[in-house]
Amino acid sequence: MKIHELQPGDLVTEQHGQDTVAFEVVAIKQMGRRFAVTFSSALGLASAHYAGDAWISAIRG
Repeated sequence: MKIHELQPGDLVTEQHGQDTVAFEVVAIKQMGRRFAVTFSSALGLASAHYAGDAWISAIRG
């Protein structure tokens, strides 16, 4: 789905070698044409900035 469609509770998974890390979207905030997305995982909280029309593999939680 596109970044601007994300909502808190959506789940994103990322493959690291043979390990899969799951991230839950905690917050999303529009900043002009970009979006700041805060994720939570077993590793803690992290945030990243994306263009609003960027794609990310996510499922609605």
